[in-house]
Amino acid sequence: MNDRAPRRLPATGDGEQGAATLRFLGAARTTTGSLHRLRTAAGDLVLDCGMYQGHRAEAESWNRELPLDVPRVRAAVLSHAHIDHCGALPNLVRMGYRGPILATEATAELLPILLADSAHVQRMDVERVNRRLPRDQWKAPLYDDEDVAQTVRQIRPVPYGRAAPAMQGVEARFVDAGHILGSAAVHLTVRVPDGRSTTIGFTGDLGRVDVPLLRDPEPLGEVEWYLTESTYGDREHEDEAGIERRLGEIVSRTVARGGKVLIPAFAVGRTQLLLYLLHRLRFERKIPDVPIYVDSPMAKAVTEVFKRHHKLYDGEARDFVSCCGPLFTAARTTFVGDSMESRALNSLDGPAVIVSASGMLEGGRMVHHVIHQGTDERNVLLFVGYQAEGTLGRRLLDGAKTYRAFGDEHELRARVEEIPGLSAHADRRGLLAYAKKLSRTPRRTFLVHGESEKVDALATYLGDHGLRDVVGPSPGDWERLL
Repeated sequence: MNDRAPRRLPATGDGEQGAATLRFLGAARTTTGSLHRLRTAAGDLVLDCGMYQGHRAEAESWNRELPLDVPRVRAAVLSHAHIDHCGALPNLVRMGYRGPILATEATAELLPILLADSAHVQRMDVERVNRRLPRDQWKAPLYDDEDVAQTVRQIRPVPYGRAAPAMQGVEARFVDAGHILGSAAVHLTVRVPDGRSTTIGFTGDLGRVDVPLLRDPEPLGEVEWYLTESTYGDREHEDEAGIERRLGEIVSRTVARGGKVLIPAFAVGRTQLLLYLLHRLRFERKIPDVPIYVDSPMAKAVTEVFKRHHKLYDGEARDFVSCCGPLFTAARTTFVGDSMESRALNSLDGPAVIVSASGMLEGGRMVHHVIHQGTDERNVLLFVGYQAEGTLGRRLLDGAKTYRAFGDEHELRARVEEIPGLSAHADRRGLLAYAKKLSRTPRRTFLVHGESEKVDALATYLGDHGLRDVVGPSPGDWERLL
């Protein structure tokens, strides 16, 4: 690719032809709504089925009308349990899908928690919106608790490393992606009736090497067609020591001036990593003994799943458990339960660290904390994960001093800080290193789950380092595999 932008694939409506085709429907030149569709004569397989998160109008249009021929869908295969990769599943089920949903064992435990919370958030959000609309314009949630319950009944847990039939002619195998608990890179083997076959590799969201808590990503093996995320395709993260040092410095400085650290963090993965790092910093006396509040009932439930899957921790985390006690529930850490306790945090005296969802400030309790605590200049709003275009988190990170939330305008006076190295996504070096571990060079590499400038930068970088035919598909583009 060198200095050229990635070429486009053909987008020809629904008329793709071939014994096996792959279509890029979501998270193509964006980082949300992950959705890719494999089509064979036997039917369609959905690779991820994520909820689009961003501007309300765009999200509403995408999430309510999934671009799928639902009667053709025979299987769904999930990379992990983040809502932008799994959150549209109950809508697919509501539209009539009754086939299997393949996921790793840990992901299968996380899905009921996350999807139930998603249904609750939607219900509350719709109720707020409807209060401002005439009754004949009221909207309904995308899905409800019964849709979630039916979705859960269709989940089929698959252990890492074990090949499992997904649908006629397609076999799926998961390897640890090191992104969050249960995350997987997916290997698909596709066979068609005339005896031909091909293989597809999909990173999902790829984690990083040598970071705390989770194991390093495992190689996929040999694939002909390779889909890799590109979230941080234009940059390189700081080293782990720098990440932990910076977290300690921000907490210590904020506490010294009597302020609070507000950390928007997804309930799965980022919250548990933060708790581990904060406990380690406190154990080593690198931060004051400040109270930590995890204001998320979902994070509490997810943390219990983390505890049960301790075999998925890396060696360093297992050693910490052996020498220094629990990873997530040290003294002075409170998991906040009901909404009354959450509201009480807004009148809390003295310094504190408050961790709450959502990670991009697209709903959840953290938005309320930012509204109430964001007017105090002593406080810090600390972003520790990627902020997608169109989200409130992205606008505030980009410097907005006023913002709209829950129908009203608000002012932000708190300082805004970012630790991008805390992201659970691999940077461009990590993405290249993982691709280089494939047993053979793929025929074609597709860059997904990245904004256009990240895709283009990573395409050049990978091309300069030996990968051939790197392309950046747009929504609707497709590829003939067989």
